[in-house]
Amino acid sequence: MTALPPRHAFGPSAQEQADLREHAAFAATQDGVALAAATWFSRRGNLDTQQQVEFAAWLAADARHAQEYAQLKDTHRAARTIPAQVAARWTVPQAPSAPVSAPRRHWLRALPYAAAAMLLLSVGAGGYQWWQQPTFSQSYATMRGQRLAVALPDGSKLQLDTATQLHVTLYRQRREVRLAHGEALFQVQAKQGQAFDVLSGPVTVTVVGTQFSVRNTLAQDGQLRVAVQHGHVRVAGTRQEQVDLMAGQGVTADAAGNLSAVASLAPGSVAPWRDGRITFDNVPLGAALAEFERYGDTGLVARDPAVARLRIGGSFSLTQLDRFAAALPQLLPVHVVRDGAVSEIRMAAKMPAQAPAMRRPEK
Repeated sequence: MTALPPRHAFGPSAQEQADLREHAAFAATQDGVALAAATWFSRRGNLDTQQQVEFAAWLAADARHAQEYAQLKDTHRAARTIPAQVAARWTVPQAPSAPVSAPRRHWLRALPYAAAAMLLLSVGAGGYQWWQQPTFSQSYATMRGQRLAVALPDGSKLQLDTATQLHVTLYRQRREVRLAHGEALFQVQAKQGQAFDVLSGPVTVTVVGTQFSVRNTLAQDGQLRVAVQHGHVRVAGTRQEQVDLMAGQGVTADAAGNLSAVASLAPGSVAPWRDGRITFDNVPLGAALAEFERYGDTGLVARDPAVARLRIGGSFSLTQLDRFAAALPQLLPVHVVRDGAVSEIRMAAKMPAQAPAMRRPEK
């Protein structure tokens, strides 16, 4: 009795039928001529004599056929200049090896991927450049004494402090902010595979999803500070030096990109200006006055270097500077003297030693 042939020889298997449906669904979404050109191009090195005749007939059948195929060849040459790390993300998936007895199924499974890859390249020689173009680009700035809240298209939020300038650029694969000067608080929306980088002076801050502030006052005090309120960021200097910061931690960098040791932050010390306040932690009075001046004219001066070196701490309102001036004599050994258009903070005169009371001579 003659043995029956294998079951799959009577027609396409279930997998082959699924492959055919997959290819049909893919082809239905594509331009027919472009898909045919991509298919012929993907098979160009494996045509037998009969297929070469069919290919030549297809090219001659319509001027657009030859045009599409020529454009595909030009695009392929341009695509070969794409950097390897980028091309790796576009690699055509390799179909699993098929038995020699089933070449039809292997070709069917490979065809949609090869055609799709070639169609991706067929957007033109500028495809890679298009991918690198930003999807959003905008500059923001605040004047002295001004604050600004910004909502970005990716869902992230920024709050700019006084006298701050930055530029935001969103790409398809990354997000970047360049902080020229000033201070901003970042609330970053997590995006899978899209890092969020803040570049300021010699420092780069990289984050995926968190809330942190970056302050660049290198021009005023030679310092750049990063403080984390929630989450986790990585801060890199210019000498391959980097530190990881968690919530409640901060780091300072100088103009050369040298990073300080990681410091613990006091609760509520990250961007207190959001609430219209300014906080000092044992800083020289001269530095405190300079910080107030970032928000507007104070009318206060400390001409005596000894007065400017006196240290002060506390939290003060940015809108009630008169209270700060009134509190100074209670906080420091100083008094405030009006001197024309300004009020000078001077060292308080030392009280003379009290002379002993004179006793009346006894009668």
